[in-house]
Amino acid sequence: MNYSRILRVVGQKLEPLRPETYEVVCYGNCYLVRCRVKEDSQGKKEEEKKVRGLAAFLRLWREPESPTTCANPNEGTSMNVEFLYSLEDLSRQDEERKEPRRDPNAMPDPYSLSNTLRSVGEFLDRKPDSKLLFASSHGQEIVILYETKDGARNLEQYPISTLYEFQVKAYVKRKK
Repeated sequence: MNYSRILRVVGQKLEPLRPETYEVVCYGNCYLVRCRVKEDSQGKKEEEKKVRGLAAFLRLWREPESPTTCANPNEGTSMNVEFLYSLEDLSRQDEERKEPRRDPNAMPDPYSLSNTLRSVGEFLDRKPDSKLLFASSHGQEIVILYETKDGARNLEQYPISTLYEFQVKAYVKRKK
Protein backbone atom coordinates (compact mmCIF):
# COMPACT_ATOMS: atom_id res chain seq x y z
CA MET A 1 0.00 0.00 0.00
CA ASN A 2 1.32 3.41 -0.88
CA TYR A 3 1.12 6.51 1.30
CA SER A 4 -1.60 8.17 -0.78
CA ARG A 5 -3.99 5.26 -0.12
CA ILE A 6 -2.99 4.90 3.53
CA LEU A 7 -3.42 8.58 4.34
CA ARG A 8 -6.62 8.90 2.30
CA VAL A 9 -8.21 6.11 4.38
CA VAL A 10 -7.03 7.78 7.60
CA GLY A 11 -8.62 11.03 6.38
CA GLN A 12 -11.87 9.24 5.53
CA LYS A 13 -11.98 7.80 9.04
CA LEU A 14 -11.44 11.24 10.61
CA GLU A 15 -13.75 13.31 8.39
CA PRO A 16 -16.97 12.56 10.33
CA LEU A 17 -15.29 13.94 13.47
CA ARG A 18 -14.35 17.23 11.76
CA PRO A 19 -11.08 17.64 13.69
CA GLU A 20 -9.70 21.12 14.32
CA THR A 21 -6.14 19.83 14.22
CA TYR A 22 -4.61 16.43 13.63
CA GLU A 23 -1.30 14.67 13.44
CA VAL A 24 -0.36 11.32 11.98
CA VAL A 25 2.71 9.56 13.34
CA CYS A 26 4.12 6.45 11.69
CA TYR A 27 5.44 3.66 13.92
CA GLY A 28 6.59 0.78 11.75
CA ASN A 29 3.40 -0.70 10.27
CA CYS A 30 1.09 1.32 12.52
CA TYR A 31 -0.22 4.85 12.35
CA LEU A 32 -1.00 6.78 15.50
CA VAL A 33 -3.48 9.56 14.81
CA ARG A 34 -4.10 12.32 17.32
CA CYS A 35 -6.77 14.91 16.73
CA ARG A 36 -8.62 17.65 18.55
CA VAL A 37 -12.36 17.64 18.08
CA LYS A 38 -14.58 20.58 18.99
CA GLU A 39 -17.65 19.47 20.88
CA ASP A 40 -20.72 21.47 21.71
CA SER A 41 -22.12 21.37 25.21
CA GLN A 42 -25.39 19.75 24.08
CA GLY A 43 -23.85 17.05 21.91
CA LYS A 44 -20.99 16.25 24.31
CA LYS A 45 -22.12 12.72 25.16
CA GLU A 46 -23.13 11.96 21.56
CA GLU A 47 -19.71 13.06 20.25
CA GLU A 48 -18.00 10.88 22.83
CA LYS A 49 -20.17 7.88 21.92
CA LYS A 50 -19.36 8.40 18.24
CA VAL A 51 -15.62 8.48 18.99
CA ARG A 52 -15.66 5.51 21.36
CA GLY A 53 -17.56 3.48 18.76
CA LEU A 54 -14.70 3.67 16.26
CA ALA A 55 -12.66 0.48 16.06
CA ALA A 56 -9.21 2.09 16.27
CA PHE A 57 -10.11 4.25 19.29
CA LEU A 58 -7.23 4.38 21.75
CA ARG A 59 -7.91 7.13 24.28
CA LEU A 60 -9.81 10.34 24.80
CA TRP A 61 -9.18 13.31 27.07
CA ARG A 62 -10.49 16.84 27.44
CA GLU A 63 -8.50 20.04 27.69
CA PRO A 64 -8.64 21.60 31.14
CA GLU A 65 -11.04 24.50 31.06
CA SER A 66 -9.40 27.89 31.17
CA PRO A 67 -11.07 31.20 32.06
CA THR A 68 -10.93 32.28 28.41
CA THR A 69 -12.89 29.19 27.38
CA CYS A 70 -15.66 29.96 29.83
CA ALA A 71 -15.98 33.53 28.54
CA ASN A 72 -17.94 32.41 25.49
CA PRO A 73 -20.39 29.65 26.43
CA ASN A 74 -21.44 29.18 22.78
CA GLU A 75 -18.03 27.77 21.95
CA GLY A 76 -17.65 24.10 22.70
CA THR A 77 -14.84 22.47 24.58
CA SER A 78 -12.16 20.46 22.87
CA MET A 79 -11.83 16.74 23.11
CA ASN A 80 -8.50 15.12 22.23
CA VAL A 81 -8.64 11.68 20.70
CA GLU A 82 -6.06 9.08 19.70
CA PHE A 83 -6.54 6.26 17.22
CA LEU A 84 -4.16 3.48 16.27
CA TYR A 85 -4.43 1.95 12.80
CA SER A 86 -2.41 -1.02 11.62
CA LEU A 87 -1.49 -1.32 7.96
CA GLU A 88 -3.75 -4.39 7.74
CA ASP A 89 -6.72 -2.41 9.15
CA LEU A 90 -6.18 0.39 6.66
CA SER A 91 -5.82 -2.02 3.75
CA ARG A 92 -9.03 -3.82 4.72
CA GLN A 93 -10.91 -0.53 5.08
CA ASP A 94 -9.62 0.61 1.71
CA GLU A 95 -10.94 -2.59 0.10
CA GLU A 96 -14.32 -2.13 1.80
CA ARG A 97 -14.58 1.35 0.28
CA LYS A 98 -13.70 0.27 -3.26
CA GLU A 99 -17.21 0.80 -4.61
CA PRO A 100 -17.58 4.14 -6.34
CA ARG A 101 -17.55 6.74 -3.62
CA ARG A 102 -19.56 9.30 -5.57
CA ASP A 103 -20.07 10.38 -9.12
CA PRO A 104 -16.87 9.13 -10.81
CA ASN A 105 -16.74 12.22 -13.07
CA ALA A 106 -17.21 14.74 -10.27
CA MET A 107 -14.26 16.75 -9.01
CA PRO A 108 -13.52 15.70 -5.40
CA ASP A 109 -13.65 18.30 -2.64
CA PRO A 110 -10.04 19.49 -2.56
CA TYR A 111 -10.25 20.79 0.99
CA SER A 112 -11.62 17.58 2.50
CA LEU A 113 -9.39 15.94 5.05
CA SER A 114 -9.10 12.74 3.01
CA ASN A 115 -7.95 14.61 -0.11
CA THR A 116 -5.51 16.75 1.85
CA LEU A 117 -3.94 13.67 3.43
CA ARG A 118 -4.01 11.87 0.09
CA SER A 119 -1.98 14.74 -1.37
CA VAL A 120 0.54 14.42 1.45
CA GLY A 121 0.76 10.73 0.59
CA GLU A 122 1.23 11.42 -3.12
CA PHE A 123 3.97 13.89 -2.22
CA LEU A 124 5.75 11.13 -0.28
CA ASP A 125 5.11 8.51 -2.96
CA ARG A 126 6.99 10.70 -5.45
CA LYS A 127 10.07 10.66 -3.25
CA PRO A 128 11.72 7.26 -3.76
CA ASP A 129 12.40 5.34 -0.57
CA SER A 130 11.09 8.07 1.71
CA LYS A 131 9.44 7.11 4.97
CA LEU A 132 6.75 9.16 6.66
CA LEU A 133 7.56 10.02 10.24
CA PHE A 134 4.98 12.71 10.97
CA ALA A 135 2.29 14.77 9.23
CA SER A 136 0.33 17.47 11.00
CA SER A 137 -2.07 20.31 10.34
CA HIS A 138 -1.18 23.75 11.62
CA GLY A 139 -4.00 26.12 10.75
CA GLN A 140 -3.88 26.52 7.00
CA GLU A 141 -0.60 24.65 6.66
CA ILE A 142 0.53 21.04 6.63
CA VAL A 143 3.85 20.00 8.17
CA ILE A 144 5.49 16.80 6.90
CA LEU A 145 8.51 15.13 8.47
CA TYR A 146 10.00 12.26 6.48
CA GLU A 147 13.21 10.29 6.32
CA THR A 148 15.10 9.49 3.13
CA LYS A 149 16.78 6.17 2.41
CA ASP A 150 20.16 7.56 3.48
CA GLY A 151 18.74 8.53 6.89
CA ALA A 152 18.37 12.27 6.33
CA ARG A 153 15.29 13.79 7.92
CA ASN A 154 13.42 16.51 6.08
CA LEU A 155 10.80 18.82 7.50
CA GLU A 156 8.61 20.54 4.94
CA GLN A 157 5.70 22.89 5.40
CA TYR A 158 3.07 23.66 2.77
CA PRO A 159 0.02 25.90 2.67
CA ILE A 160 -3.16 23.96 1.98
CA SER A 161 -3.54 26.03 -1.22
CA THR A 162 -0.33 24.44 -2.56
CA LEU A 163 -1.73 21.00 -1.78
CA TYR A 164 -4.88 22.02 -3.64
CA GLU A 165 -2.85 22.63 -6.81
CA PHE A 166 -1.10 19.31 -6.30
CA GLN A 167 -4.49 17.56 -5.86
CA VAL A 168 -5.83 19.00 -9.10
CA LYS A 169 -2.76 17.81 -11.04
CA ALA A 170 -3.00 14.35 -9.46
CA TYR A 171 -6.75 14.18 -10.18
CA VAL A 172 -6.21 15.03 -13.85
CA LYS A 173 -3.42 12.43 -14.04
CA ARG A 174 -5.65 9.73 -12.50
CA LYS A 175 -8.47 10.52 -14.95
CA LYS A 176 -6.23 10.03 -18.01
